[in-house]
Amino acid sequence: MIKITRRIGLAALVLIGSLQSAALAQGLFDPVISVNRAAITAYELEQRERFLEILQRSSGMAQRARDSLIEDRLKMAAADRSGMKLSGAQLLSAMDDFAANANLELEQLLETLAQSGVDEQTYRDFIMVGVTWRELIRARFAARSAPSEAEIDRALASAGAQGGVKVLLTEIVLPAGSAEELNSARQTAERLGRISSTADFSEQARRLSVAQSRVNGGRLEWANLSDLPDGLRPIISGLRPGQITTPLEVPNAVVLFQLRDVAETTVQSPEISTVKYAHLKGPADAVKAATKMADTCDDFYGAAKNNPSLTLTIRSESPDQMSQALSLRLMGLDKNEFDDMPAAAAGNHAEIVMLCARVYAALEDVSRGQVADNLRSARISSLADGFLAELRASADIVYH
Repeated sequence: MIKITRRIGLAALVLIGSLQSAALAQGLFDPVISVNRAAITAYELEQRERFLEILQRSSGMAQRARDSLIEDRLKMAAADRSGMKLSGAQLLSAMDDFAANANLELEQLLETLAQSGVDEQTYRDFIMVGVTWRELIRARFAARSAPSEAEIDRALASAGAQGGVKVLLTEIVLPAGSAEELNSARQTAERLGRISSTADFSEQARRLSVAQSRVNGGRLEWANLSDLPDGLRPIISGLRPGQITTPLEVPNAVVLFQLRDVAETTVQSPEISTVKYAHLKGPADAVKAATKMADTCDDFYGAAKNNPSLTLTIRSESPDQMSQALSLRLMGLDKNEFDDMPAAAAGNHAEIVMLCARVYAALEDVSRGQVADNLRSARISSLADGFLAELRASADIVYH
């Protein structure tokens, strides 16, 4: 009878242990947050927190894990509504690329994550949402993100000025002395680039930046735009207050700047390196007809080719190479504007000059393409942030 009792006691303990394990497992997969009735489980939350801690090399990522999973549900719901879906091949390629950025094969990365208690599905979901959202944003906002030629011109012109504009910036400098640190810095910079609040960006600077400015939350003093490094000047000039630069990779670091404010000071003359202009001359009627058909300097090529009586010259010269008369004519012109040149003698002869471009000394090594890319990136990032904010504002989010 004693043996039987002991057996019953052992069986009861086993049963109780099984029930406790089942209850624990059930608790892990219980919903803790619902986003428009789409559940986020305790298990997903715990996995995302571990994953972010590995990426950010930081603890205390619980709130960030909750926010990122809520955003994931909103992003994927928007993608579903638009019919945006990632193929298996696209997902696998993106997973490989992410691993390669850490100088690892995909299997090596998955093994490393598994050793830290992160499942492959957690990594797969993270990559799938990121790539799907990026493709959705490109499709939705590509047409609206392209800067106009006039916007590029303004960015270049304001960057070329020796004075007249001063800016208030906040900086974050992330360490990237090794391949592993560089990959981590890139991931952190991508997250930081989505911040819209100057206070939040400053708080992240205080936490993450390795620059001395971190003690002030990364906030820098007013600086003349012309005093900034040549490569940075056109990038900053293309931002609006609150916007953040794309990550700037420099030796051993990844740097981001947020523009807090802009102010105008006494305007000084910009230092022009070269001026590109078109000079067209010939019979007055032919010159007049050509100017009616030309919107840019390059349009004159066709007119001159079709009418041998026209003489076209397109040149790039420094200001000190130009004649005083030509310099005065070009001085008051904007890009693609033209002015009549005084004729050498009376008669049926005319000359016009059109400004093709001004190149500032500080911008000789900065292409229009670089400026356009930065303007496009900043605009599409802003549009994406606004779209996500709208989704979140209209969402039904319930914490269980």
